[in-house]
Amino acid sequence: MRKRIIVLIALLVLSVVATISIGSANVAISKVYTVLIDAIFKYKSNLGELYTTSDFQIIWNIRLPRVLMGLIVGAGLSICGMAMQALLLNPIADPYILGVSSGASAGASLALLFPIGILAGGYQVTAFAMIGALTSSLLVYSMARIGSGGRIQPVSMLLSGMAVNAMMSAMTSFFIFIAKSNEGIAAVYNWQMGSIASAQWKTLLLPMLAVVIAGIVFIIKSQSFHLLMAGEDEANALGLNVSRFRVTMTLFIAFVIATLVSVTGIVGFVGLIIPHVTRMLCKSNNSKTVFIYCSILGGMFVMWADAAARGLFGAAEVPLGIITAFIGGPFFLYLMIMKNKKGRE
Repeated sequence: MRKRIIVLIALLVLSVVATISIGSANVAISKVYTVLIDAIFKYKSNLGELYTTSDFQIIWNIRLPRVLMGLIVGAGLSICGMAMQALLLNPIADPYILGVSSGASAGASLALLFPIGILAGGYQVTAFAMIGALTSSLLVYSMARIGSGGRIQPVSMLLSGMAVNAMMSAMTSFFIFIAKSNEGIAAVYNWQMGSIASAQWKTLLLPMLAVVIAGIVFIIKSQSFHLLMAGEDEANALGLNVSRFRVTMTLFIAFVIATLVSVTGIVGFVGLIIPHVTRMLCKSNNSKTVFIYCSILGGMFVMWADAAARGLFGAAEVPLGIITAFIGGPFFLYLMIMKNKKGRE
C-alpha cells in the first residue's frame, strides 16, 4: 500500500511539471524543470542561458499558481465528495448534486451582481458563497427531516438536495434577470462555467487552508466514516451518534465547498467521479488510506482537465467546468446503469 502511495506522489509531481508546460505558449518540460529548481532552491545560475525572463514569468508566476490551484481544488472536491457519499450511503451523492455548490453559486452571484460597498473587498464573494452554501445545506437538512418524519434518511436527503439544487439554480438565474450591470452578468456567466485561470499566488492561501483542514478533519474522523459505511444501525449500535455526525459533517463540507467555489466557480462532477475511481484503484477498507488516495487522484484529475482546457483549442481557452461536465455526465449515466443492473441481479 505504501508503494502505491509513493508511486501516486511521483505521478503527481510529474503531472505538475508536465501540465505547466501545456498552454497557448509553448514551453519545454526541461525549461519548466530548470525554472522550478532555480526558483525553489534560489540558484538563479541558469537565467538567460536555459530560459528567459519571459519563460520564468510564464512558468513561475502564471502557470504554477494555476496548476497548484487545480491540485487544491481537485483534492478538496474529491475528499468532500467521498465524505458525502459515506454520510448519505449513496454512491451518486456529491456536493454538486446535493445543492451545496449551487447554493454557494447563488450567494457568490448575489455578491458579484449586487456588491455591498461597506463590505467591498476580496473576500465578499467568499463570504456570500459560504452563506449560500450554509443556507442550502440547512434547507436540505430541514426538508429531508420533514420528509422522513423526523428521522433523516439518505434517500430523502438526496431528493431534498436535488430540489434545493434546482431552487438555488433558479435563484441565480433570477439574480441575473434583475441585474442591470452587463459586466456583472458576464462575470457571473463566466464564473458559473468554472475556471482557475485567475489563480495567483495570493489567491492560493484560503482554499489551501480549507482543504488542509478538511483533510485533517476527515482523517481524524475516518473511523466514524468507516462505521457509518458499514450501516446506519450498526454505527448507532457501536456508539456513533449518526444524526449529529451527519449534520456536523454536512455543514463542515458546506464551508469547504463554499470556499473552493467562491474562488473557482462551479467545477462539477469531480466529487462524483474521483471517489469511484479511488475505490477501484485503492482496494482498501482503511478510510484514512482512501482519503489520501482520493486527494491525490482528485488533484491530478483537475490539473489535467485544466491543462486540456487551455491546450486543446490553442489560444481559445475552454472553461474548466465544461471539461469536467463532458467527463462527468457520461460517468454519472454509467453509474446509474450499473446501479440498476445490480438492483435487477
